[in-house]
Formats: sequence, structure tokens, C-alpha cells
Amino acid sequence: MGFPEEIQALLDSRVETLGRIKTRSLGADSLTLTALNVLVYAQLEGGVKDLSARLVRHLNAHNLTFANINPKLLEWRNGKDLERFRKTVSFSNISSANPFAPLLAEKAKVRPINRRFEFNQMHWEELTSIYSGLGLTVANVAPSRQKISELVEMRNDAAHHGVPSKMAAERLEALVRGNALAVGTVLTDFSLQLLVFFANKLHRR
Repeated sequence: MGFPEEIQALLDSRVETLGRIKTRSLGADSLTLTALNVLVYAQLEGGVKDLSARLVRHLNAHNLTFANINPKLLEWRNGKDLERFRKTVSFSNISSANPFAPLLAEKAKVRPINRRFEFNQMHWEELTSIYSGLGLTVANVAPSRQKISELVEMRNDAAHHGVPSKMAAERLEALVRGNALAVGTVLTDFSLQLLVFFANKLHRR
């Protein structure tokens, strides 16, 4: 399965789950709706992680050198490599035309996404940092900013306190479906931008 097919399959799976959540929310009680809202959040966090991880895996398969890879990607994932470059500077090579030539010729491996330990709070700032790190635009998902912030807050309340929301079931039901729609919008936008990531040469300097 190629990269576009993998991205499409991941998106389809998440969107299908969001659809099932919306269906299950119809007429549900507050406890069920609170749990469904946590599942909506899980689609956001898990979806963005999976899509990002798949992109990085395919990016590394291109075997780009430090000289050719997009610096944004290195700044986002490989900050420690910059220290390696700094340590190569000495009085012996500082006057040479390109003291970093040997390192720039090395293959650059973007640090993989650790889906277990990274991005476990997919609030708006975290989401935009991922977009920015990949050189993507958040313009199309900016209208969902408030929804995402509320979703994360509700998810944390449910996860940390273990009690259903006190709002009326009818309002909570509408909120769950609205959150599912916002998450679907973000995942679709993210996926569409990833699909043209390599065609638009966002991986190259």
C-alpha cells in the first residue's frame, strides 16, 4: 500500500468511527454521552498521531541528506542534531569554505513520532505546532479552534474526575455531534494536506 492509500485508509477509519459515535449519541443518557465525547477526542489525538507518524516514516524512506531536507522538519523533530553541528566547529575548520560539509552530506532521519508518549494533550497549541512543524497551514481548521479547546477540556474533566457532564442530555448530545464534526474537519484537512506533502516538495529545502 502506497503513502496516499495509507493516509486515505487511516482517515476513512477515523471518520467511520466518528459517524458511529454520532449515531450512538442519538437519545443517549448523560453518562453515555460523556463517554462518547472522550471517544471523539480519542479520534483527534489518535488520528493526528497516526497520520503524522505515517508521514515521518515515508519521509525517512526518501533518504534525504541534512543539506536537502526541509529545515522546518529538523527544527521540529531533530533539535539535538543542531548541537552536533555546533560541536564540529573548531579553530581548525572554522576558516574553511564549508566546515559543515561532512555532516550536511549525512542521511537525515527525522525522529519518529512516539505515539505513546508524545502529543497526549491535543489542544489547539499542540495541534498547530504539528501543523507548523510539517509546514502546513491551519487556515482551514482555524474556525474549529474553540471546539477543539472545549473538547480537550471536557475530555480531561471526564478522564480525571470520572463524572458525566452536568449539562442537559439534549445539549450534551448536540455538543458531542458538533465536536465529532469539528474533529472530522481537522482530520480531513490534515489528511488532504499530507496527501500533497511530497508533491508540493514540503520535505525538501
